[in-house]
Amino acid sequence: MKLLDIIPLRISIFSVVYVLLLIFMAPFIDHLFTSLDEDKILKENNFQILGEIIGHLIVISVVWYLLNTYLVLLLEKILNIKIKEATKTTVGIVGSIALVGLQKNLIDKLKYISYEHPFRIKDFNLN
Repeated sequence: MKLLDIIPLRISIFSVVYVLLLIFMAPFIDHLFTSLDEDKILKENNFQILGEIIGHLIVISVVWYLLNTYLVLLLEKILNIKIKEATKTTVGIVGSIALVGLQKNLIDKLKYISYEHPFRIKDFNLN
């Protein structure tokens, strides 16, 4: 019996490859967009920052969709396994959390815009 004939090992390899690829891709996506500090230096207003947040989320969504659709098929073919729908869903959720969680520029901007967005200033006014 060959080592790759063990199904749990193949599923483990599938999961590790999938998550590692996301971990290595995340910084490339993050660096496509400017940091919050750079936006402040460029004196971008909140609507411009919000536009970058939306663009960043769109890019992440497209990349996640492509990886979740085609990488799964490729790894199934290479490892000669059939991944069940529940496993695909679980790996997709973990992958999406990892992909978004590694977006430092996006997270910084989301924190900033959550407290500085012009439509929310009135919520913090105590007068």
